[in-house]
This record gives sequence, C-alpha cells and structure tokens, in this order.
Amino acid sequence: MSAFAPSVADRFLDLNDLLRDLVAQGRLLQETAEQCLTLRRGTTASQQHPLEFLAAQQLDDLARPGKKLDLETLSLWLADQAGQPYLRIDPLKINVAAITPLMSYAFAQRHKILAVAVDNSAVTIASAQPFVKSWEANLTHVLKRPIKRVVANPAELQRFTVEFYRLAKSVSGATATDQKVSGTGNFEQLLNLGASDQEPDANDSHIV
Repeated sequence: MSAFAPSVADRFLDLNDLLRDLVAQGRLLQETAEQCLTLRRGTTASQQHPLEFLAAQQLDDLARPGKKLDLETLSLWLADQAGQPYLRIDPLKINVAAITPLMSYAFAQRHKILAVAVDNSAVTIASAQPFVKSWEANLTHVLKRPIKRVVANPAELQRFTVEFYRLAKSVSGATATDQKVSGTGNFEQLLNLGASDQEPDANDSHIV
C-alpha cells in the first residue's frame, strides 16, 4: 500500500512508507532505504519530521544525477504525492497582521500548521503533514470560511510560525502609529528584533 493512499483517519508521515515510495519511484536504492531505517532506529530523533531526517542524510537523488534529496526537493515531492500545492513561505509576501489572529500560537504549534493567506472566500493553511486533517473541521467552524491546504517545508514552517507570532506580539505592544505599518514593514521590524529566543505567549489576547 502506498504512503499516499486515501484515508479517512489522520495519518502522520511514516518513514518506512516514504522510503518505500522513493524506492518505487526510482529516487533511492533499496539498500539505501534500509540503511536509513536502521539509522533512524538507532537515534532519538523520533520527534523529528521524517523529511528533515531524510534531508540530513544527504542522499543522492537517483532521478537527478549530481543532486541531493534535500529538504526543499523532498517537500516538493511530498506535495506532488499528496496532490496539494507546494508553497515556499516568503515572509515578504505574507500579511502577518492578517494571518496571526486567525488561530492562536498554541493551536498552530499543536497541529504544526500556519495560516499564510486570507481573503473573503478562504483561508490558506500550510502544513508539512498533508494527511492530518483532524484540525480542519474545528478551524473551518471558527473561521466560518473554507480552508485551502498547501504543503510547506517543515523547517520553514516551524521557523516562521515562531517568528510571525513573535512579530504579532511585538507589534500589538507598539504605539498606534507603529500599528499602521504595512505587512512588509512588519517583517522588517521582525528582522530588527534581535536575537531574542523567547517564544510567543500561548495565552496572547489574539486567541480565537
């Protein structure tokens, strides 16, 4: 059974299934896949996204001689297999002030999702787990509009979730004048926030 067969229940990506599909599609040798599984069992990286684990192995992509199965390549591949559009998260094109109030930071982190666009017709949600759907009904009910799903690079997804909510918190504490800054300006503010590693407060006032 392919890792990408339709399923009603939530299905988190499984390294064994992903490797089997990569081998079947001529992207990896069976021997290499078996070595990856052995290595995974010998590490404590079980919480790591399977695509991040694979990318860290610097495996040769047999379909592209001289190229590696890096995280971007694997994320694009996953999106294609899942039948969902791939989105490279570009912070300069995202209106942080519009997307962060749509869900709390705690909700975004728990489900490892991030709103990346919103208009009157739909909200676009990025995820690196395209077959996990349990959060959709709840969010659709709260937002009262349909959800469009896209696949994102899991490392970028985590990074920008933290940065966007940190930015939203800093902007909400700014003066009324500062709050008029455009989305692009907001991100420029974020770049100037320095090396603060504090994550946003999960109990911020913008929780839905």
